Amino acid sequence: MAVSNQQQADLVFMSRALELAERARGRTGDNPHVGSLITRGERILGEGWTSEPGQNHAEINALLTAAHAGHDVRDATLYATVEPCSFAGRTPACSLTILARGIARVVIGIRDPHPLVNGRGIVQLRACGVEVVEGIRAEQIAAALGDWLAKSSSAPG
Repeated sequence: MAVSNQQQADLVFMSRALELAERARGRTGDNPHVGSLITRGERILGEGWTSEPGQNHAEINALLTAAHAGHDVRDATLYATVEPCSFAGRTPACSLTILARGIARVVIGIRDPHPLVNGRGIVQLRACGVEVVEGIRAEQIAAALGDWLAKSSSAPG
């Protein structure tokens, strides 16, 4: 089966998101170490990774670096190794910020197993007209987040 240009780009950019996530490994407390980037065509507009607990998530950091560089992200694609959160906890919901910035397409590796997310971010984005693609590099992301996923699946819900 042939891979389309878009599928190939998704694989390449999600590999980059995995690299970015590694910059946060061991520094995110009970949050996963996530990588995110924003693209238009083949151009990367912004990159980010998860900050310390209570600080920005990867998606917000990617949006901020794009804004700092003067890029308009409307109609762009956002890549995130884990589904964007959809509830306000220590930080605002990333899904709402993504919607407010006009991102047209979101590509994620795996769903966030947190009981307050677990697909809700995807549903919220799709309900507002955002194209969401799931499962890109899912095996590699799950392997990289093995310890966090094990804790998340055993946590009381």
